[in-house]
Amino acid sequence: MAYAKTKPLTRDEAVLRMAGLCARSEQCASEIARKLRAKGLSSAEIASVVDELRERNFIDEARYARSFARDKVRFSAWGRRKIRMHLLSRRIPESLVAEALDAIDGEDYASAVARAARPKAASLDLSLYDDRLRLYRYLLLRGFESDVAKDEVRRLMTQ
Repeated sequence: MAYAKTKPLTRDEAVLRMAGLCARSEQCASEIARKLRAKGLSSAEIASVVDELRERNFIDEARYARSFARDKVRFSAWGRRKIRMHLLSRRIPESLVAEALDAIDGEDYASAVARAARPKAASLDLSLYDDRLRLYRYLLLRGFESDVAKDEVRRLMTQ
């Protein structure tokens, strides 16, 4: 059975759909542009839709960056380095990325490091150098800074 082709979105329909999406969750301009490109809109139409969403405050890159950073620390136990790379890959300006990373709560960050390290450390023998190195590298892969990872490995060794 052949399915009928869906008709392409008009600019106004695209604005309404993307405004609804932005109302449900924070979105950045590059994500919206990617979704509109997939719907077949031209570059000019995409730019027009993104500009209108910015004017109507549905898209705010600073708000998106702060929300992304806070959520990744709290729910995914990511480090600042990984968050930074993901925000930059979404074309968020460096200044906004720096502000978002500075806004991360210190207690939340310490809790994230511990949450990331605990399950991995449980499967390792931290009295062995190789296992300490494995845990350290794991924390680096999660995006934590070298000194933070080192401190967490030391803290877990003394427990």
